[in-house]
Amino acid sequence: MTTLNHANLSTSNVPRLAEFFCSIFGFSQLKQRADKFALLRNRDGFLLTLMYDKHVASGQQYPPTFHIGFLQPTASAVDRVYEELTARNYAAPTPAKLQRGGPPAYGFYCEAPGGIVVEVSAMEVEASA
Repeated sequence: MTTLNHANLSTSNVPRLAEFFCSIFGFSQLKQRADKFALLRNRDGFLLTLMYDKHVASGQQYPPTFHIGFLQPTASAVDRVYEELTARNYAAPTPAKLQRGGPPAYGFYCEAPGGIVVEVSAMEVEASA
C-alpha cells in the first residue's frame, strides 16, 4: 500500500500560511528559510511544504476547484474548527450542509492566507446541522 505523505503548496505569503496551518490544524514548523520556504509536519507525520511563488504573488491562481481538505470525524468537530478560525480572526463562512453530488456532508470552504482554499467537513451530517 502506498500512502500520501507530503504535499507542496505555492503561496504568496509563506509566513502567514504557515501560522494558519500551525495554529488551526496542529502542524509544527520544522524548517523555515526567510519568507520563501517552510516545512511543516502534523501529528500523523504528513509533511507540508510551503514555497513562495512569484506567479501566485502576481495574481496567478490555482484552478477554481483546487483545494485541500481537513476531514473531521463529526459535525461538532467542524464547528470547533470554525470557532477556532473565527476566534483567531480568520474569515470563514458558517458551517452548513454541503451537497456536492455524492452523499451530503457538513462543513465549509474558506480561503487561507496566501490564496489556498481549505475545506473543513464531516461526512456525518448531524440532525442539528
